[in-house]
Amino acid sequence: MAYKCRQELKDISFLLTCSTSLCALLVCATLCVMIGSNLFDGFLIRNMTFCYVMGLSYDIFECAMYYSYCIQGFYRLCRIVFYQKKYLVAQSLYIGLIIGQWILVFGLLLPPILMQWYIRLPTEQYCLIPYTNIAAEIYHILFLYIIPIVCIGISYAWITIFMRQKSQTSLVAATINRRHRNERDVVIIKRIILLVFILVLLRFPTIGLMIYGVMAQDLYPLTYGIIGIFTSVCLGSIGISTIYVTPQLRKQFYNTFIHLNNRVHIDQTPMNQTGLAPATIETIKVTKRSQQRDVILVPRNDE
Repeated sequence: MAYKCRQELKDISFLLTCSTSLCALLVCATLCVMIGSNLFDGFLIRNMTFCYVMGLSYDIFECAMYYSYCIQGFYRLCRIVFYQKKYLVAQSLYIGLIIGQWILVFGLLLPPILMQWYIRLPTEQYCLIPYTNIAAEIYHILFLYIIPIVCIGISYAWITIFMRQKSQTSLVAATINRRHRNERDVVIIKRIILLVFILVLLRFPTIGLMIYGVMAQDLYPLTYGIIGIFTSVCLGSIGISTIYVTPQLRKQFYNTFIHLNNRVHIDQTPMNQTGLAPATIETIKVTKRSQQRDVILVPRNDE
């Protein structure tokens, strides 16, 4: 099993998908803890240091998820446009980029920590950067969301332009093979763009409610609850879509749930003392009777 996992991780695309899925899973886990604090007597605010760390962790994991899609876009760009430069599709490069992604995210969130932007929200039982802090939210949206989305857009726009230019050139055998591979990549890219579109939608409620708060001089009372529910739905959609667009994950999901269900039905088949199912034993008996009848019908040589 461990060997199989190592072999799958050699697929860079699968490795990057696992990295993104891990970020999304951590966002969901942190969000569940924060919602739980609201439901169960505000256990997070009993220790304000832990409360600040939990709010910071939520932003770290969500930001890392956005930048992980940047790395996926860069990988597709190198695989299609710069396919001749083999060092750009080396596994070690992307392992380094994943590590660098986390270092970058920590660096980007260092100013909010030093500026003490994380506080306990007045209407909630957890800590985050309040949407009423306009300067903090502008920094937050710019560096944690807009920049990665712009990078993703540039990568896929470059790929699209390159594919259109290649489609107009003459075709030889090697070019045809590469084109078929690129067409498969384009299908995956279209699906990833759908996921990125969901990420863009993820920020719309925040921006809309912030604008409402500035105009009304006060936030809507259910602002954080609405954003929390919308975030949960979007992350759930991303999880389902990721399984659908990743053949390895889809196969693993099928093997885990479908085959396990079939195995349960097989295990429930009644057995007798011989350890065989009744239908199997009946088949053996019929076969033996047929063989005995054939022996009787064979003429003896001495006759």
